[in-house]
Amino acid sequence: MESYHYSFPVFITNNRKIYCKELKNIHYKNIIKFIENNDDIGLCNFFEKIVEELSNGENLNYIDKFLILLSLRMVCVNKMLVLESSSQIKSSISLEDIIKKIIENFTPNLRTLQCMKDIEIIIGYPNTIKSKDNIFDKIHSININGSNVTFANISNKEKDEILSLLPASVAQEIYKELIKDESFKEIKLFSFYLQEGIEQEYFFSYDSKRNFELLKSLYSDSLKNLYYYEYICSYKLHIPLNDYLYNMTPVETILQIKTLTNELESQNKAAKASNQKSSTPPPGLGSPR
Repeated sequence: MESYHYSFPVFITNNRKIYCKELKNIHYKNIIKFIENNDDIGLCNFFEKIVEELSNGENLNYIDKFLILLSLRMVCVNKMLVLESSSQIKSSISLEDIIKKIIENFTPNLRTLQCMKDIEIIIGYPNTIKSKDNIFDKIHSININGSNVTFANISNKEKDEILSLLPASVAQEIYKELIKDESFKEIKLFSFYLQEGIEQEYFFSYDSKRNFELLKSLYSDSLKNLYYYEYICSYKLHIPLNDYLYNMTPVETILQIKTLTNELESQNKAAKASNQKSSTPPPGLGSPR
């Protein structure tokens, strides 16, 4: 039997629309594992693999990938980002609003930089999702003596070999170009409360590290919670583990558990109302181990 997978539309840059398959519990669980093990490099690579696996987009730029991961979080996990300050003040931000702001304010910000006489470099947003900011990640192509190399089409080893041939002064020229006011365009995404009456603005920019930290905040959860959900679905709802991991999304998991919780609460209320006495405890979900 042919397998069918639900896909939903995602709007990306340059007025394009692609379709994405859903983010399943297995993806979400692995993301949380990378986060809890502080493996930022592994998480970056996994984000890239998720985009490749779940979207049908071609020639995706850095902003496109970011929009896809935002949309997957919004549709398959939760449509709101909730931030809590050290003083326990919560701020709720709509992911749909964040996506709209990025698309409405997006500019490619591509710059052509002439270094010496025979080196022409095109720079812009990073090519891939990275946890640290590196100016060389922002190189899109290099033309040396008429020979052009597009960085999106070569391996990291090949990039390193090419970059090792460039004069040290080139890095300084790239850096100066990137921090110019007209090229370093930031997009204000949202504001959140640091404490009562004091707000902090959050921007999307060229800074790979800052953008990556936002992705981590979006996908942060607790492995303990996920294993508890897994237990409830497998042993209380009798959902096969394979189905739970590979066919259910995180948001579907929460809906299933809420439905079970509501049903058990109704049973308990009905039992109390009819003054039924039993030696067995009332139905319940137990607690995480």
